Amino acid sequence: MLNDLPLMSFVRDKMKWHQTRQAVLASNVAHADTPNYKPKDLKALTFEQHLPEDQRPQAGMKVTHQRHMSVGGTFTTQFESDSKLDFEVTPSGNGVVLEDQMAKVAQNQMDYQLATTVYSRSLGIIKMAIGRG
Repeated sequence: MLNDLPLMSFVRDKMKWHQTRQAVLASNVAHADTPNYKPKDLKALTFEQHLPEDQRPQAGMKVTHQRHMSVGGTFTTQFESDSKLDFEVTPSGNGVVLEDQMAKVAQNQMDYQLATTVYSRSLGIIKMAIGRG
């Protein structure tokens, strides 16, 4: 029954995504001294990608004046799927910057905690709605 609710299904998938991303980031940190190693990251998971094609929003904001800001129809994150190196590469060719990776680990942990809070509170609301809360 809970799997039929798109929000609950998405939040559960988002928690799995954060778990997988934590492993990828930990691998980057573990390979900080490996020659020619380039850091990896996962492609961002969005709610629109999770919806079936016929349920995705089709309308977007329209720019009616040249000074208006253009707004895309999807949410983005601060991480790119193809990691661009903003820092120097070590002489061995390694592109892992520990400070950058640790910042991503911390942000990933906070995002995971947010997803678990949303999931548990949503379950509480559903229990209250059916009279068991």
